[in-house]
Amino acid sequence: MQRVIVSPDEPVLSVIRKIVKLALPIIVVNLLYTVENMISLILVSSISPSAVAATGFSLSLLWFVYSLMALSYSGTNILTAQFVGARKDPSPVLLSGLLVSFLISLPLFFYGRPMVLKLMEVLGASERVIELAGQYLKPIFMFIPVGFLTNTFYGAYNGAGDTKTPMKVAILMNITHILTAYTLIHGKFGFPALGVEGAGWGIALSETLAFFVYLFLLVFFKKPFPLRARFDSRVLLRMVRIGTPTALERAVTTLSFNIFVGFLARFGDKVLAAHQIGLRVESISFMVGFGVMVASTTLAGQNYGAGNYAGMVRAVRIAAGFTALVMGALGLFLILFPKYLVYPFSRDPEVVSWASYYLRIVGLSQPAMAFASIFAGALKGMGKTTIPLFVNISSFWAFRIIPSWLVLKVIHSPLVPWSFMTLETFARAGIYYLMFKRETEKLLKSLRGKYKPEEKDAKGYEPLEGGRARHTRNVKPEKNAEGDTDKGGEYELKPD
Repeated sequence: MQRVIVSPDEPVLSVIRKIVKLALPIIVVNLLYTVENMISLILVSSISPSAVAATGFSLSLLWFVYSLMALSYSGTNILTAQFVGARKDPSPVLLSGLLVSFLISLPLFFYGRPMVLKLMEVLGASERVIELAGQYLKPIFMFIPVGFLTNTFYGAYNGAGDTKTPMKVAILMNITHILTAYTLIHGKFGFPALGVEGAGWGIALSETLAFFVYLFLLVFFKKPFPLRARFDSRVLLRMVRIGTPTALERAVTTLSFNIFVGFLARFGDKVLAAHQIGLRVESISFMVGFGVMVASTTLAGQNYGAGNYAGMVRAVRIAAGFTALVMGALGLFLILFPKYLVYPFSRDPEVVSWASYYLRIVGLSQPAMAFASIFAGALKGMGKTTIPLFVNISSFWAFRIIPSWLVLKVIHSPLVPWSFMTLETFARAGIYYLMFKRETEKLLKSLRGKYKPEEKDAKGYEPLEGGRARHTRNVKPEKNAEGDTDKGGEYELKPD
């Protein structure tokens, strides 16, 4: 566990080093996840086109199911960061997260598979695709409680500032998933050939292995922190209050995105293929933004929990500027060399042409996406999860879906939705900046005249110097920013 505190006057390069240290393992985890899914689809493609359709359709609809996972993950991640920042024992947070994960996953264990298959039927999937999807989803839903619990551990590690351990676990998961899928899909090494069901077992067994690895680290190595049997119903309620908006946001955003893709489906398979290829290429840039977004959630949460609001603002602003610079450079690469990036996925001239248009358009919006991601992550770290809920949904519909629907009535071209997608990204970035500025100005205003740098604060911390805080022991518990009192005694953490 690492307490990542940023001094209000800490040098820029020092802050960037902390950001990169947190974000880089998260970027690797997401890259591994992308590669894992691509290899899984390649293995399934040797069975039949229907098997590919069943697997791809199932993965798309599973995002609706996994949106529920955001409730426990976000709550655990944010509250762990805030507790670590405040030097409070985060045990009640992890226990609450595991309980919420298990309770949410139970109905999915019994009814998730038939629900997804019914949704496929409503959306027009063929009987053969539904049959194969049922085989693929069987092991996934059989072990879905394990997957939810594993994700909660992942949130606790990120909140505690340890992003390297989940990266190592993700590498192990990746290897397990690919080897299991390869073995069971085709019946290698004496095992039976299960077809698409073998791909489902790859996911289920890799999640199970990760769960036991996290459990082993917790019991024998006290990671991500020593777990004490301290359950607090107030922490559970805070977790539900913080996590619910994020779960709703993910569910509605996923639905909205599928509606948006429906606009492009009208132009035929080649335009739709170009869009999917463009998304895959763009994901290289987005992984950087997503990694720093998770890092900014941890940074904001820990510094918010520590009452270090000025340091939090500095960390987030530097993270936003640094990410915009990196993603801007990647966006320039998308604009200048789109065809070379598309060729590995398709050689069809029409697909390459449309995908190149897509990459040039979205390449312009990469810096804006960076700002939107970082400020959104920071607001979540502060516990303001209702703001991203309303911003994402309202921005998506007001600046992307509705304008695309209206203009497509006049101009029949896929360039219309792609252009509004870019404009919406700029609008969302501006709104998030204003929301972050408003919320942080309130916090800073509340502290003016109440803190003198040369004195120790009420918790016994001496002034922050170079990102470090010295702890004076035997302090009295006091109420934090959320109004809760730490009555669990002292919990000493090593300075970062």
